[in-house]
Amino acid sequence: MIKDTRFRDKLNFRQLGGYMTTDGKTVKDNIFYRSGAPFFMSQSEIETLKQLGLCAIMDLRSNEEISQRPDPELPNILMIKHSGAISEGGEEINFSSEGMNRIGEGGREQLALLKNYYARMPFNNHAFRILFEHIQKGDVPILIHCASGKDRTGVACMLILLALGVDREIVLEDYLLTNVYRRGAIQKKLEEDKDIILAHPEREELDRMTFGVTEEIGKIVLDAIFNEYGSVETYFEKEFNINRNELQRLRSLYTE
Repeated sequence: MIKDTRFRDKLNFRQLGGYMTTDGKTVKDNIFYRSGAPFFMSQSEIETLKQLGLCAIMDLRSNEEISQRPDPELPNILMIKHSGAISEGGEEINFSSEGMNRIGEGGREQLALLKNYYARMPFNNHAFRILFEHIQKGDVPILIHCASGKDRTGVACMLILLALGVDREIVLEDYLLTNVYRRGAIQKKLEEDKDIILAHPEREELDRMTFGVTEEIGKIVLDAIFNEYGSVETYFEKEFNINRNELQRLRSLYTE
């Protein structure tokens, strides 16, 4: 991992280039970027963003999130906005601080709901289909972001790497890099809640999911894909109407 020191770590800004694929190629640099919301960027970070030569920005936040913290104006960049959160069955989860700070039985119920929610995210996700349509059209370089650049963005980037032929273990490693970038926020929250965690261990997992990501959730997402379809190729054909020939075309475009 080579950090881009022009962006603060807490923005969770990085690119997907450099990962080796199963056929010995590597994902091209400076094509796919991921980040937390540009709303939180400083002026110097915004100027750096403008210099990346972005063709498009995919904002996976909800309309409510966007209205509260809109992306800055970035001329000549295609702005694509579509919530990456699934709605079917997901409305029962309270993602507010009240919901994520539950303890005891309520905390355990919240964890179970969250794990089921992430297991569904790769399926019938219209935002991810829109993302891949733009990738197929060549609307790159592209920045994918949500609020913190870890959950919706994390799953979207898992799918991009899988599509390009990166092994699932490496895909999981990239997903978990969020915890390196956001380690300060994670540790601060765990320290604040240390007494609660001693009495209610389930709170630690909720804290780690709120401020970072967990290996279990990453594996849940990947397992859901492979358990449902058996292979990356079948998954993309059934969920995105991207057949093997089109997958190979994308790999020829975006790996070297």
